[in-house]
Amino acid sequence: MLRGFGAVFLVLTILFPIVLGVVSKTLVGVAVSDSSLTSEESQVTALVNGTEAYNYDLELEKIALRHFAFRSAGSAGANETANWLRAQLESFGLEAWLEPFNFTTWDLASKPSLLVDLDGNEGTASDQVVISSFQSEHLSWPTPSGGAFAQLVTLPLPAAATADEAATKTIDASVWSAINTTGKVVLTGKEVLGSSSFLPRAPASWRSTFLNKLWVEPPLAVVYTCWYSWNAFIPSFFGSSAGHASLGLHVPSGSVNYQDGLYMRNLLDTVSPSARVVVDSAAGNGTHYNVVGRIRGSGNPDRTIIVSSHYDTVMTAGFGDNGGGTAGVLELARVFSYAARTGAYAANYTLLFVAFAAEEFWLVGSANYVKQHKSEMANISAVINLDCIGNDDASVTQTSTVDRLNLGQTILRAASDLGINAALEPPEDSDHAAFLDPARVENVISNLWDFAGISDALPVESSAMIISSPILPGDKWSGGTPGWIHTSYDNSTSTQALGWVKPIKLEEQIKIAGLSMMRVQEGGVPGNPVYFPWQILVIAIVVVIAVVVIMLFVRARRNPEEENRSGSQNPLWDSKNP
Repeated sequence: MLRGFGAVFLVLTILFPIVLGVVSKTLVGVAVSDSSLTSEESQVTALVNGTEAYNYDLELEKIALRHFAFRSAGSAGANETANWLRAQLESFGLEAWLEPFNFTTWDLASKPSLLVDLDGNEGTASDQVVISSFQSEHLSWPTPSGGAFAQLVTLPLPAAATADEAATKTIDASVWSAINTTGKVVLTGKEVLGSSSFLPRAPASWRSTFLNKLWVEPPLAVVYTCWYSWNAFIPSFFGSSAGHASLGLHVPSGSVNYQDGLYMRNLLDTVSPSARVVVDSAAGNGTHYNVVGRIRGSGNPDRTIIVSSHYDTVMTAGFGDNGGGTAGVLELARVFSYAARTGAYAANYTLLFVAFAAEEFWLVGSANYVKQHKSEMANISAVINLDCIGNDDASVTQTSTVDRLNLGQTILRAASDLGINAALEPPEDSDHAAFLDPARVENVISNLWDFAGISDALPVESSAMIISSPILPGDKWSGGTPGWIHTSYDNSTSTQALGWVKPIKLEEQIKIAGLSMMRVQEGGVPGNPVYFPWQILVIAIVVVIAVVVIMLFVRARRNPEEENRSGSQNPLWDSKNP
């Protein structure tokens, strides 16, 4: 009996860690392996070079600065960028092509300008002041040929010593009603549009009051500025919302910085100036291009992983938004192509490297990609979107677990295994959202533009964004440090001056994406609740063996008792029971 018990104990001792390891990995999702990279993962991630990525970003910036509309979707700058991206992908050895779609386009034929005339008489040039910080809003309606010249008036915002106080205020209707804006050049605070970039809790009533005013009393042009001194640190800020409102109202618009805006406001206390606004824009319908590069999978090429970015800009050089993300896509294409050619790594799934157009029109490029590829949605294992990477703190948007893969957690674990700090944050809208929730994205776009065709697309729930912070000027209110996307500071000179988009941070965050791409093909990372048939088989075998061993043990204890009752002559038994 002792020998049998020892054998049972030995078997259970061997089986227990096996059961514990398999069950913990398979059912509970607790990692039991260490966090080190495999040799293959180490080789591939070591190929990522942040300086290379930064140099791609510099080239993207150069293209933007050659054009009055920078890389605005559908503009000459955007088209030049699309062709440059395709050439880069081809130079890495990828199959690459442009995927066209038709949509609203917008471009500028000349540099926008704003001139203030102190006496309101254009014939006296000596009293005219050029406002150097002026820039057209993205998507602004054009001024008449030669510009719009009219009396300058202001629509003042409520007095407030802090952002929190401003959030409690309403527009003074009596003050605004006394100001007729018809046919005038209107100066007002950009805070009126309700952007969280300026106010933590922007009153929604401000925007509606302002737009209703312009609808009833249409001005010749609108000039925005930061109204409050606590926003003076923000340079000229450009989004698509102001310009989109401009298109809807047929009113040209632009922005100046706080200092120039304050100068214009102070003028109105002493003189009755006029202003000339020139925005030589053209809106129409034309061709946009999504750029695609492909590395075919070696094992299961029908499955695809998309790593994406958007390459269009608002009225800035777009170094962070989204030159950084697009540079990341190029660097990953270079790395995986090189790894495949040298035998360091062959992707099992097909890898698609996609640079979307018209994200700043509100995800229009990615939505059109989904529309053109609806039949392929079921084959997409993951979408990893890079937007505004290269700054201090990396984060990834949350995803649900689908087919036993949680992409957000996989990316987070990849960062941890690389020794890089990253955080999980709630879902945000960028190009991955067109894959994650096509019906919602179509609904939002259709409220802005004439668009339909993806509400019935199969969602790719394993779609996430890697992003970095700080991003917006308004981040100062939450994190203490502002970011600079959509501002005139979104350029390469801000790397040294403001610590904006650094090569080392680009490298870290691109590595996170690359490692995640590799692990998606393996079903996730150690610790993700991934189920495999062989694991289930091992558990079943272990359970059966355990049951058999227990039954044998019980039988071994019962047999001597039965033999004793039947008069069996067992010497060992008799010696213990005389």
